[in-house]
Amino acid sequence: MSYYQMLDTVHVFIRNRDQINFWEQELYRKIDFSEACLDVSLLLKEGLCRIVKSDEKNEE
Repeated sequence: MSYYQMLDTVHVFIRNRDQINFWEQELYRKIDFSEACLDVSLLLKEGLCRIVKSDEKNEE
């Protein structure tokens, strides 16, 4: 399974009441970004996160 390490802090506001934070240097899964309505490929393209591979088998 792949994890994504944030290279910067990102705050996502949903309907002016919910907020989801992705903190710099923390690891997240693809599903975490999906729940916040974020496209991980765009975050990678913009240099906001990077892929970190774990020792587990790839489950994506």
